[in-house]
Amino acid sequence: MTSMETIEKLSRKYSLSQEEFIKLGSALAMKEKKRALQIERLEILARYEAETVNDLEEKIKTGAVPEHPAWEDLIEIKNIEAGIGEIELDIRMLQAA
Repeated sequence: MTSMETIEKLSRKYSLSQEEFIKLGSALAMKEKKRALQIERLEILARYEAETVNDLEEKIKTGAVPEHPAWEDLIEIKNIEAGIGEIELDIRMLQAA
């Protein structure tokens, strides 16, 4: 059975059109990716006992945490936050379609 045949069968089973089934699955996949990124962000902040990015940045500037690897982690958090923002936009775009 091909992927499209499986999607057709499952969408019928759950009383959804194929488009709705794919749309819902795509949104759920993006939400799961967002959740994983949020967990990663929290884990990095927890390493430094920081609650926010600004808190971590302040701790780095004041020397409360070692500059290395904290700066790299701060950059990583900012990249994660940008990724989360992109995912949120993509989910909204998909829901509007």
